[in-house]
Amino acid sequence: MEVKWLLKLKNDQGSLSVVIIGLFVITVASLMVMTDIATVMVAKRSLIQATEAAAMRGVHTLDRASYYRGKGTIATTPLALINKREHPAIPIDCNQAVVDVMLELHNWSTDDSSMKRQELQGIVLTDFICDGTSVEISTYTTVKFPFTVPFTSQSSASLHANAASTNQVQEGFYMFGVRLH
Repeated sequence: MEVKWLLKLKNDQGSLSVVIIGLFVITVASLMVMTDIATVMVAKRSLIQATEAAAMRGVHTLDRASYYRGKGTIATTPLALINKREHPAIPIDCNQAVVDVMLELHNWSTDDSSMKRQELQGIVLTDFICDGTSVEISTYTTVKFPFTVPFTSQSSASLHANAASTNQVQEGFYMFGVRLH
């Protein structure tokens, strides 16, 4: 019995075309999957950049009424430096922040520059939290695959990203834009 098996294995008659075609199909399918994975990774990075940009834009909406209220005199900054007192957080206008976040996400969704992946369908704001000193947002988008994943009907994937930001006062004594301390 074992002798017959060995004789069959030693027989080199047949065609390699079946093996070559099989390896070609496996190679092409692997390339398609790797391209789809790379597309998702780059699109995820683009979504994270858009989310971070929107959070930064939202946190830069100054609540002027809260910011300019108080007893700021010419002596408050030097006294704060001497006493090592922390600066209060910079107040954010949350109503304007949500508008600015939406505008930034809209700009990223409709932009044709190289910063945004063309596979992204549109960036949607799913969560917005503003406590008056910081902004936290969550976004969602769908990315289309360049190729349909072999042996499935999946042609897109959903991506999520979160970002948070806050403003901080830079320490030091500035006069005419020059830091003196």
